[in-house]
Amino acid sequence: MFGMGPTAEAFAHFVHGGVTVFFIVWTWLIWPLRKQSNMMYMLLLNMAYFAFCNVKDLIFLVDGYWESLYWSGISVTIDLLYVPIVSHFFIEVVSPGWVNRRRLLVSIAVQAVFVPLFIIFPTESIYNIALFTAYGSGVVAFVFVCILMVRHRRFIRDNYSYTEHIDATWTINCVMLMFLCMTLYVIAFANETWLSGAVFQLMCVGAWLYLYALSRRHRVVEVTSPVFVFPWVKNQAEATDPEPVSSDVYVTIAAHLEDCMKVKKLYLNPKLTLQDVATEIGTNRTYLSNYLNAALQKTFYEYVNEFRITEACGLMDSMGDERKSMQEIAGASGFNSISTFNRAFVKKTGMTPGEYSRRSVH
Repeated sequence: MFGMGPTAEAFAHFVHGGVTVFFIVWTWLIWPLRKQSNMMYMLLLNMAYFAFCNVKDLIFLVDGYWESLYWSGISVTIDLLYVPIVSHFFIEVVSPGWVNRRRLLVSIAVQAVFVPLFIIFPTESIYNIALFTAYGSGVVAFVFVCILMVRHRRFIRDNYSYTEHIDATWTINCVMLMFLCMTLYVIAFANETWLSGAVFQLMCVGAWLYLYALSRRHRVVEVTSPVFVFPWVKNQAEATDPEPVSSDVYVTIAAHLEDCMKVKKLYLNPKLTLQDVATEIGTNRTYLSNYLNAALQKTFYEYVNEFRITEACGLMDSMGDERKSMQEIAGASGFNSISTFNRAFVKKTGMTPGEYSRRSVH
């Protein structure tokens, strides 16, 4: 059978050895980063568990173990514990601080029940239920991640004037990638060939390198209240909100806000936050956020970037013969990313910055 010959076996052993070393080395590299955030600690746990799983599979190098359905079943039920570990990593990204030791251990314990069950009762039904439970918990985690990601993104746009390296939208693609890897895992072990196992392991390395790169550049947003909670849990911050803001307070906020943005040009600060503006105008973050959302029906992100686009248009209109690059225009307008500048410009003007610049020349 293709993938079962001596060449495929040698290749599989070579790949397995390399992948095992890879996860051990990356666990060692991430170890110093574990105290940066709970997200990095969860990433460390994932790398460490994958390293453990690969070391554990060295038992199949012993004659008789590779063909044993009993030992293969035990190996798979142990491998499936990575589903709750990976799921909690993604939940931690979109809901910083939600994952704790108790929640993680309870989730792992539910899946871990099938390890001793299969050891005692090595039946196909136990094996299939373990797979079904892993897939089911993965689907539930995916739904939670989607819900929490939407809440996370809303919080970012209500409190920050930029999204670079703090937006967690990338988690959706990564969760889908992990589902693909899990599906390939089931297929690889169902076929039980040396080649299928090697291909799966190589894909895991690529997936985790991609995930590591995104995690390293992601900056965890620090919050002082439990903003990221599940929809059916009452947000403590909402429970302690002051009474509705009067129209007089809105008028005062509007006057001071206009002065800060049009005269002081706070929007030129590429790292401007809602708290920065609230402090500048002498109000609190909740009042200012309520004013923007209720009175202007805009997020803080949209409000600030509209001023930046107006600034950019003014710069392009006054360039004359001395032309500037779009990167320079974006930076001078308060944007810290050319991609964000392009998206915001098209949304507000209906044309790209380049099209507007060529039109302003004529």
